[in-house]
This record gives sequence, C-alpha cells and structure tokens, in this order.
Amino acid sequence: ALIQRKADDPRAVVALARAQERDLRAWLYEDPAAPSSSLRAALEETAAEVEGLHGVPVEVVLVGDAPMDDNLLAIVRAAREAMLNAARHSGAAAVDVFAEVEGRQVDVFVRDRGCGFDPDAVPMDRLGLRGSVIGRVERHGGTATVRSSPGEGTEVHLSLELGSAGSASDNQSNGSGGDRTASSLT
Repeated sequence: ALIQRKADDPRAVVALARAQERDLRAWLYEDPAAPSSSLRAALEETAAEVEGLHGVPVEVVLVGDAPMDDNLLAIVRAAREAMLNAARHSGAAAVDVFAEVEGRQVDVFVRDRGCGFDPDAVPMDRLGLRGSVIGRVERHGGTATVRSSPGEGTEVHLSLELGSAGSASDNQSNGSGGDRTASSLT
C-alpha cells in the first residue's frame, strides 16, 4: 500500500522496497537479540539510517565480524559520518561500504563514485572530516585516510586493531589543524 501511494516517485519506491527487504532479511535470518552487538549489525543499521535520511542506497558488504566495543563503536560512528558526507555531497547514485575483520585487524572502506573533492581545499574551520572521521578513529588508536579528487569520487579507509589501547585523551587534536597529515588526508 505504501509503494502504491508513492508510485509516482521512483526514488521513494526504491527506498521503501529496500527498507522492506532489510526488514524481511532481518526477520528471516538474524538473531533478534541485541541487534547492535556486532560490527555487522551496527554497520547495517547505520547504512539503513543514512539511506532512510537521504534516499541514497548504501550497500554494505562485510567479511568476518566482531563483537562491539568502544573502539569499534568509534569506527562505526566515523563510517556513519563518511556515509553521510557521501550521501549529502557526492551526488553519487549509491554509497558502498566494505568492511573486513581479519584476525585482530578491522578495516572499513566507504566509497562513492561521485563528484569528489580536493581534501587540501577543505577550510580548516570545517571539522566534520577532520574531527568526526579522522580524529575519532585516531583517538582510539586507529588510522583514517581519505582519497579523493574532483571528478573521481571519494574513498575513506578506517583501520583499527581490535583491543587496541588508544585513549580519547591521548590522541586528541588541538583543533589547530594539526591532524591534517599525509597519513590522514591523502
């Protein structure tokens, strides 16, 4: 019935169908206990949230899984910011998220094939990428890299070792842009 009411808006129909597909898959295949207890569940929930907010499909592929902890929560939150940036600013038809847990290493890639941008041209007072993506992961002992150029899309790579001991106070940026390094923005 919802799809019939939105039949004249193809984007709304696709969004509704994808939401129903996610709900059906969850009902058929997932353990209803503690839906955000794993990296997989948290990334899928985050992707569904971003897709619902912006109407841009967010595809998640995850190899392996790990139980959530504070460090993985930081990666999920940084990935959410990268997904939101891609959905808002890239103009891409879709956002792709690939995550892999191998041994103690977690890597998350957020990619779009949108308009891209020059990371060095981002004004220093714009802290979304610097603070909410790069800084957040670095404060938990991980790394974040951004590869983008105008017309080429964007890839954000978040990497963290499971059980790493980085603390939020140990690695905080002073807000002066000191976290704009070759390893942070490339």
